Amino acid sequence: MMPDLSLIYDEAFFAEWGRGHERYIRSAEIITNTLYDLFQPKRLVDLGTGCGVYAHYFSQKEVDVLAIDGVITPAEHSYPVHIKIRDLTAPIENVWGDFDMALCLEVAEHIPEDLADAFLSNITHFSDRLILSAAQPNQGGHHHVNEQPKRYWVGKLAQHGFAYNRRETGRIQTALAAARPPYMWMAEQISVYEKVKSPAQRRDRLPFSVPAPV
Repeated sequence: MMPDLSLIYDEAFFAEWGRGHERYIRSAEIITNTLYDLFQPKRLVDLGTGCGVYAHYFSQKEVDVLAIDGVITPAEHSYPVHIKIRDLTAPIENVWGDFDMALCLEVAEHIPEDLADAFLSNITHFSDRLILSAAQPNQGGHHHVNEQPKRYWVGKLAQHGFAYNRRETGRIQTALAAARPPYMWMAEQISVYEKVKSPAQRRDRLPFSVPAPV
């Protein structure tokens, strides 16, 4: 389990990365619009919702959203989103049913490496489609304890039965490059992973010579 989450992600953190951060919020809005246009989800789980910006914007599109995080953002920095408090590194029982899409953006790098598999086990139990982004090495940031190249997450998720979908990731990247959110780094690290259901899917969607799921 992650210790002292409320100390790591305190009022000062959310004052910086909350609804008052205009460029961050505008970037999140553009990303939401792009993901909605491409995938049209009806039910979505936002894992590591933070200030609730993605949950808020998806809800405005009449998407049924479940927001999960380990801490509650101070009200003055958050959106009016009901958050289920769960530690993403401790076992989470999915009592909410299946979702069209699981969203986990800029969370993975905050998870210590020895807890990465527990974290991935949790976030892959809600939907057959996972939209994930994570900070690259040397990006830097608050409590970035596990910055890794994309191939690391591709390999890890392969062991959890999920394959990187290059085609769908490319569609997102093309659309976001045209939309040009203020923080392009928020867009450039987004990837699509899908639950592997056939050997053909393994061959088609696993790059970087990582081991295929068994």
